[in-house]
Amino acid sequence: MSKEFNRYFKRVLSTCFLAAVGLVLFNIWLDIFGVFGIEKHTRVYGEERISKYLMAYRYIPENFEGLILGPSLSANINPESAKEIRYFNTSLMGARIQTMIPLLENVLASAHQIKRAWICIHPYMTQSSEKEVDLIMTPRAYWAAFGSIHLLRVYGFSLIRWMNLAPNKYPTGQYLENGTNKFESLFRVTDVAAKIEEEKALLHAEDFEITPISEASLKELWRLLEVNQIQTRVYFHPVPLPIYEEHKNAFAQYWEQVKSTYTQKSPLVTFKNFNDGDFSSFTGDFSNYIDHGHLSEKGQELFLKELMQE
Repeated sequence: MSKEFNRYFKRVLSTCFLAAVGLVLFNIWLDIFGVFGIEKHTRVYGEERISKYLMAYRYIPENFEGLILGPSLSANINPESAKEIRYFNTSLMGARIQTMIPLLENVLASAHQIKRAWICIHPYMTQSSEKEVDLIMTPRAYWAAFGSIHLLRVYGFSLIRWMNLAPNKYPTGQYLENGTNKFESLFRVTDVAAKIEEEKALLHAEDFEITPISEASLKELWRLLEVNQIQTRVYFHPVPLPIYEEHKNAFAQYWEQVKSTYTQKSPLVTFKNFNDGDFSSFTGDFSNYIDHGHLSEKGQELFLKELMQE
């Protein structure tokens, strides 16, 4: 009985081992995050944060020369029309300044040099006092590409999108190969003007405060960009005019505080406020927005032209 059990146990153990090895090899062959340099035309399907973090190991630095960093406000800006170099949109939904540091560090660790960056700034990004916004975005996440619950979830999302099973929640083609998140159909409100008025009433003085941890993260962000010689345009996201006018002094003071965290005064990193008088015709046109701040396709096109001119 003991010998039969031993044989059975060895067979089960061998089968499990071979299955595990087979699964790992399958995941490497599929290379859904481009981690192993096999897949050259991948995209995000779901689990956005760990997906873009893993893509930062090889896929982003090996296929792109520029980055867009920011929260959802910049996540749907498609940089395809920038012809001089290829940009990847590494913006993340709900991203804080702290979230951007590990993602940027991962991209910069590659031997392939990133040349340019656009950094989106908004008060939302510097409100958090949490030291680590996302524990998923750490070096140990690398092993998730070999096999993990996150990987299985991404496979599930990819099937849902590919088979168009839930188009209202997970539309096909929402994410582009350059990282752009085309979420307009998901975020668009029926009455943009009413949404803007609602947001105008919700803002308070504390929403413009830069927490100490966020300030330290801003300084670290500038340092990384300087050390790696990345030509960077830091821009203040265009806020709908009624919101900006209602809290004009707070927005102006906030922008000055952001700029004060950059002490190097190098021409490598420049700052542009898209809420000054010259841009009021854009921020006053509600057709440029899908809600209280996210840009419509029309707004993205106009804004990107301005950004590229800068």
